[in-house]
Amino acid sequence: MKKHADLYISLVICIFIGCQESTVFIPEEEPIVVIDPMLCEQISCWNDDFYVCRNEYLNNLFTRTEGFTGGDATYSTKLPNGKQLWLFGDSFIDQVSENRTRPSFRLINNCLVLQDRDDLTTYYGGTSITPTAFAIPPESNRWYWPGDATSTNDTLYVFMQGFGNDTGGMWDFYRTSIDLLKMNPETLDIYKNERIFESPEITFGSAILEDTNYTYLYGVRADGTDKHVHVVRTDATLNETWEYYNGTNWTTNINESTSLFNNVSEQFSIFKDNGIYYLLTQHHIFGSEIKIYKSNTPTGPWSDGKVIYCTPETVGDIFTYNAFAHPEIQQDSLVISYNINSFDYTDLLEDANNYRPYFIKVGNWRD
Repeated sequence: MKKHADLYISLVICIFIGCQESTVFIPEEEPIVVIDPMLCEQISCWNDDFYVCRNEYLNNLFTRTEGFTGGDATYSTKLPNGKQLWLFGDSFIDQVSENRTRPSFRLINNCLVLQDRDDLTTYYGGTSITPTAFAIPPESNRWYWPGDATSTNDTLYVFMQGFGNDTGGMWDFYRTSIDLLKMNPETLDIYKNERIFESPEITFGSAILEDTNYTYLYGVRADGTDKHVHVVRTDATLNETWEYYNGTNWTTNINESTSLFNNVSEQFSIFKDNGIYYLLTQHHIFGSEIKIYKSNTPTGPWSDGKVIYCTPETVGDIFTYNAFAHPEIQQDSLVISYNINSFDYTDLLEDANNYRPYFIKVGNWRD
């Protein structure tokens, strides 16, 4: 496994006080990097309790020409050493011209990006000329897309979902397994790959909630376009007996697992803040609305759903999907990512910004 480092340094100035304009004075001897002012929005689509601004720091950080230059999924976790780890699905490595076009369409199925302040390091296999995925299933003709991740002091746990496609059709892929990678959180070396489920019906590990006494692993069971949330609980090392929620109690029988919530996106977030459990999901059929719900328990019911943002890029062949909350990044506001893509692959070659994560920050989101 090769390690590819690329440095991105920028000066980003953002004053987040009700998303109002502010003036910042910088001494003349300080170098100034000119960037577009942070876009703060307030429109009728989302609940007017929320203040929404583009997170220009992260948007600029992930506008890149080397290493990871575009991808989806955009999972994140804080490592024991304080660094931020990002996990991406289908990803471009390099392949961006000065005018933001892409000279070729060559994707790898997953990669990791380690963030240490403004320093991003991309982890993948192969070389920059012929890159391969960071993690590869043991079976041939299969690939991994990432799930969520969690860590203890000495181990990073990363869920990977195995997939296959026997026809080559754009939407003909199917899930073959759920595997758990056990990794060194300092070096990001994989030391064990454990098969958890074969041909799973529920995608446990799609979202992880680290709570006081248990770690909760959430997944989706698909019923056509309707997707239902299920949950299993275990300890922080994921080694204790897995117990599935059956609607009233916890059981070791996975067949008794019951739906907690429906109409979620394939990828979503559940997190806890000040004793309240939040579920954040984007519209489950490539819609622009991102909604947030509340619950008093990790098993729901989730209610008081509010639209927290509507992605402005969703138009024509361009679509957005699979929003995530990143509550570990900031305390004063909630950082949310979403992915942008196109049904017309030529859009991805004409503009690298048509396949990448975008970030916003939301104030007053707890109300």
